[in-house]
Amino acid sequence: MAINANASNQIAALKELYDNPTEYLQDAVYPTNPFLALVRKDESPSGMGGKYLPVPVIYGNPQGRSADFATAQSNQTATADISFFVYRVKNYQLVTIENELLEATRDDIAAFIDQSKLQVDTALSNLSNELGRQLFGNATGSRGMIAAGTITSGAITLRESADIVNFEIGMALVSYSVSSLTPTQSTGAAVGYVISINRGAGTLVVSATQGGAAGTPTNWSGTNFPYLAVQGDINFTSNGLATGAARQLCGLGMWVPDTAPAGSENFWGVDRSIDATRLAGLRYDGSSEMIEEALVNAAALTAREAGKSGKVPSMCFMSFASFAALENALGSKVQYVQVRHAEAEIAFDAIRINAPYGQINVIPDRNCPAKRAYLLSMDTWKLRTLGPAPHILKYGMEGLEGLRVGNQDALEVRMGYYGNLVCSLPGANCVVTLSS
Repeated sequence: MAINANASNQIAALKELYDNPTEYLQDAVYPTNPFLALVRKDESPSGMGGKYLPVPVIYGNPQGRSADFATAQSNQTATADISFFVYRVKNYQLVTIENELLEATRDDIAAFIDQSKLQVDTALSNLSNELGRQLFGNATGSRGMIAAGTITSGAITLRESADIVNFEIGMALVSYSVSSLTPTQSTGAAVGYVISINRGAGTLVVSATQGGAAGTPTNWSGTNFPYLAVQGDINFTSNGLATGAARQLCGLGMWVPDTAPAGSENFWGVDRSIDATRLAGLRYDGSSEMIEEALVNAAALTAREAGKSGKVPSMCFMSFASFAALENALGSKVQYVQVRHAEAEIAFDAIRINAPYGQINVIPDRNCPAKRAYLLSMDTWKLRTLGPAPHILKYGMEGLEGLRVGNQDALEVRMGYYGNLVCSLPGANCVVTLSS
């Protein structure tokens, strides 16, 4: 006898589609986020368990060497090592499946699966795109900056037009100032809701009310509060890394910052200014050089500093605009290669360049900031999470459950991740400022 579909077995059928994380990560998450796909991962319960994760880094050899024995003996020092105490961050994505859909497809489980899978896949895509963006970020939550004096009736021009990829229709945004990890928001500042986007021009329009007409939210300023973030992504009370109050993943922009750390910095409990190269990576200004020259020179600098460790850059990530500039500059000399994921059946097209310690594969990633390239020793990086990132959040013994929404005629599916990005040897990595 046929068994009609109902809420219980329909949700169970949906669960089967997401029982294997590798499959949905491969289909809905990895294709548009190369660094997220290729970075090493630890998804075990111990991968990011406890209150925080100690990440030890050796940045100096013990002293006590001299041609004179007594001098060597008196000048001994211990190995210079520290530990970054990295906290987890968390991120959520919710999708609601209306009960009307359950009723309408009661006799057609395939229709339910098609519609529900579409909603869950796109929700996973949204969350994974955010994870991919944060992997390149500096933990401040900024999605872009308002060009000074350009808010008119809710119309905003971004200071860097390429940042438009970080915005979506319906986003609830806040405007604030950023000074490292100590953001401030204007008193009484309102939330702005994105109602239209011109991606070609790098502009967007917000409303001061959800579902309302175009209008500038209260106390928004492109001069004093130019940074934009999604509401809830910023902890305006305390956003420090060392306390675990930051709500954004600590990405490449924080582990290998554009500017060398200043004195008295507190990066996961460490003042990196005592050896900014070995504790905060290298910086190379190639803005006045041809793009391929900048990459080779930066690779040579990184090899000089990190070569003895055996950890030298093997991958380079940059924006699509910079990748196109490199491709055009190389012309007939360009060499292409496919970089394959170790587990998922997915590959990325790359340009291969020669460097002092071997070849480096250059891959475009839309999350990489404009005119920046990251030369990375990939085996020094690891995304440590409690379970896959992202994954369907499970409650109870049944695994994936549709949770009844208390004030709606609907079921809710929740996705998220808990974890952070860690680096075991920052000095083997370099951020490069590019000319294009």
